[in-house]
Amino acid sequence: MPELFDTEKKMKRICLLLFLSAALLLTGCNNSNQPASTAPAAQPAAAGNTIVVDKTTAGSVTGTISFNGKEPKFPLLDMTADPGCPSTPLMPEVVVAKNGKLANVFVYIKEGLPQGTFAAPNDPVVLTQKGCRYVPHVTGVMVGQPFKILNEDRADHNIHSMSTGNPPFNESQMPTDKPIIKTFAQQEVMVPLECNQHPWMRAYLSILPHPYFATSAADGTFTIQNLPPGDYTLTAVHEKYGEQTVKIKVESKQTAKADFTFAPGK
Repeated sequence: MPELFDTEKKMKRICLLLFLSAALLLTGCNNSNQPASTAPAAQPAAAGNTIVVDKTTAGSVTGTISFNGKEPKFPLLDMTADPGCPSTPLMPEVVVAKNGKLANVFVYIKEGLPQGTFAAPNDPVVLTQKGCRYVPHVTGVMVGQPFKILNEDRADHNIHSMSTGNPPFNESQMPTDKPIIKTFAQQEVMVPLECNQHPWMRAYLSILPHPYFATSAADGTFTIQNLPPGDYTLTAVHEKYGEQTVKIKVESKQTAKADFTFAPGK
């Protein structure tokens, strides 16, 4: 009888050893298909990350704003009511067209930029009240970038922002006053700035979350630099003649060409 128990114990041990051997063999086969170490997969950049443009591959876009039609005539501005303003009548700045070219058109990238945040410069964009006018007439600033307003006239001025997307402001500024400095948190295009004391004074400020904008010069030309390669919607806006858009493709280290033509009645 004891021999029977010994035989049964031996059989149980043999079965247990065979089971453990099979389990180890199966585990080894399953692990043989796995890499020795697995690195975490690369994650796409989050939308809130700051975008850094590779200048070695960046391109640009340049073009000319043309004016098709007879240059409109406006009454000269008589500023003599204020002794601190020029005594000579001046042309208004509603339409500045010469030799078929149009100035003061704001041009910017409307669509196509990568998701993320562009760092705003610390240097301010400056708007100067000079000769009882705003200089420049049309300009842009980035979200979060300082916007500095100066008064170089002998006249007192009042800066009234007609903003709808950002908090409007309405502040007086005498010649001896310190600069007025503002920052803006929301995108907004062609915000009128007016002087309540001098109704002919008007400028336009555009606030964008990126640096890809420009204003056409007296000869109608504009250039936007340091653009990442890609497909974009480029928009041109004039205070009187409205908005136009065009699709462009910016190749690596290349300059894309984009022209616009504005005309009365359009």
